[in-house]
Amino acid sequence: MRKSARGFTLLEMLLVIFLMALVASTGLMLSDGVEEQGKYDETKRRMELIRKAIVGDPTRTVNGAPEISGFAADMGRLPLCLAELLELGDEINPSTSPRTFESPCDDTVVIAEWHIDATTGYASGWRGPYLQVLPERSGAARFRDGYGNQGATVAVDALNSGWVWQLYEADEDLTAVAADAALLRIQSAGLDGTQPYPPGNVADPAPANRPNPLVVGDDWRVQLPLTAAVTFKNRSAGNLPVAAQNLVLRIYLSDLTSFIDADDGSNDYLALAADSVLAQHNNSQYFTLDSTPKIPQGMRSYAVVCYEAPPADPADFVVFDKDCDAGNGAPDTGNIRAFSVVPRQTLNLNLDWIIP
Repeated sequence: MRKSARGFTLLEMLLVIFLMALVASTGLMLSDGVEEQGKYDETKRRMELIRKAIVGDPTRTVNGAPEISGFAADMGRLPLCLAELLELGDEINPSTSPRTFESPCDDTVVIAEWHIDATTGYASGWRGPYLQVLPERSGAARFRDGYGNQGATVAVDALNSGWVWQLYEADEDLTAVAADAALLRIQSAGLDGTQPYPPGNVADPAPANRPNPLVVGDDWRVQLPLTAAVTFKNRSAGNLPVAAQNLVLRIYLSDLTSFIDADDGSNDYLALAADSVLAQHNNSQYFTLDSTPKIPQGMRSYAVVCYEAPPADPADFVVFDKDCDAGNGAPDTGNIRAFSVVPRQTLNLNLDWIIP
C-alpha cells in the first residue's frame, strides 16, 4: 500500500524561523546587558585599586597594627596624576644618590627614588609601581577603566590613562599643586562617554554636584597635637647636660628637608637645665608646636636638635647627644628616630630621646 508523505507548510516554516530569531535576539539583548554590567563593575574595581595604591589597605595588619603603605605614605602627598602611580618619569642626574626624576605629571616637580638613609634608617621616596599593569601594544604603561576609555590626545592619555583626575584643597577649592592638595576625585567617562561614573561634574562650583571623592584628607593625613612629650633617657654614667642647653623638637613631615619645630610655647626653644637628667634616669619635657598641621601617614621622623638663631640650613644642624658641640661641623644625625602615623587614629606624641 502506498503511504502519503506530508511536509511542513510554508506558514509553519516561517513560524519556526520567527521563533528562532526571537530567541536569538533575546539572547543578544541579555548578553549586551551582562557585558555593560561587567565593564561597570570592572571600573569600580579599578577605582578601588587606585585608592589602595594611594592610601594603602586599612584592612590589612602587620603584627596587629594597621599596614602603612601606598604613594601618600611614601611621598607625603597625593599624586599629581595617575602616571605617578605607574612610573618615576625622566631621570635628572644618574650620579646622585638617591637618584632623582622629573615627575611624569609636571617636569617642575622632583621625585626621589626610594632611599634608606644609612645613618638614620629613615626611608622615603618613590617605591612603585603602585599599580601593576602589562604594557599595551605601543609599549606604554596605562591603567584604564573597565570601558577602555582613552585620553583625548596622546599627551593627555599618558597622564591619566583616560580617567578624569582632579585634585582639591582641603576646603574643596580646585588645585593643581601637590603640596596643597588634600582630596582627589577621579571619574570614568563610562559607556560611549555619555554615562560618567561616578556621576557629576568635577569642576562644578558646588562640591555637592561633583563626583564623590575617591580620597579625602582623613584617609592619609593626621592632625598633630599641640603638645609633644619627650622623655630624655640618660644611659650614660654622668648627669646631663653638663651645661644648660636650648633645644628644639624637630618633626619631619615627609623627608629630612621639610619639618616643623616645637619649643616651650614662649621662646623659640626649650631650655634644658644642667644636670636635669640624672645618670641612668629619665626626665620628661613638654614641647609646644607653633602650629598643628596635618601630617601624612607613614613612618615619620623626629630629632631633638640644638637651637640656632637664625635657623640653619635643613641639612646643617646639630643633634643633641649629651651636648650641642658641633664637633667637626658635620651634622650628627645618628640619633634621628621614627614614629608611626596611622590615619583616623588619635595621634599622641609621646617620644623617647635616648642619650647613650
